Amino acid sequence: MTLDNSIRIEVEEDLAWVVLDAPPRNLLDFPMTQRLVDTLRSLDGDETVRAVALTGAGDTFCSGVNIPELVKSGTVPDFARAAVELFTHFASASKPILAAVNGDALAGGFALVCSADIVVAAEGVRLGTIEASLGTWPALAKVPGLRRVPPKAMITNCLTGVPFTAQRAFELNIVDEVMTPENLRARVVEYARLATNGGQAALIGRPLFYRASAMSLPEALDECADAFVSSFT
Repeated sequence: MTLDNSIRIEVEEDLAWVVLDAPPRNLLDFPMTQRLVDTLRSLDGDETVRAVALTGAGDTFCSGVNIPELVKSGTVPDFARAAVELFTHFASASKPILAAVNGDALAGGFALVCSADIVVAAEGVRLGTIEASLGTWPALAKVPGLRRVPPKAMITNCLTGVPFTAQRAFELNIVDEVMTPENLRARVVEYARLATNGGQAALIGRPLFYRASAMSLPEALDECADAFVSSFT
């Protein structure tokens, strides 16, 4: 199914591939980001879909945000609102969201990677913020990054704008595996199958995982204890 010329959905049994298709760099603008939010929300409510995998068309995953277009169109505030909705959805969705990093994932693209549950990257790709190298600051991209990247590595990346290699991202546990490009998609499919083994319990457990990570220890224990009791009574 084709939504427009920037996002495609490819259904593989019960796995929905969401493909960013705005070549050559798959840059995010306001309309594309809002469509991505709407697409992910729709798939999360689709009973025929058990998992979602995000990837990019061509040789790039996502190189970030199309800042000149946002400024030209006057949609900077609109994009910021849509980005907040997008990254909030990643934490609240009930179904697993995976990332197949087929090419460079930079700036906003890196934030997408850091928001996914399971990440497999192709050999040779770069991942990280680059805003500092352009004379700006990763105001939005750093927030998902802070939840995935060790603080020391994150601040170094933010300050220098030098992205991580795929191997370094693996060493930092940002990505789960580094694969040859030809094996990338198949490995993500395998992870998707494993990630749906929990069935209905996982639909409750996934958003609870992210809520608990943002709570104090007593709050997290109370909520998780309630979930445990309800699961077995």
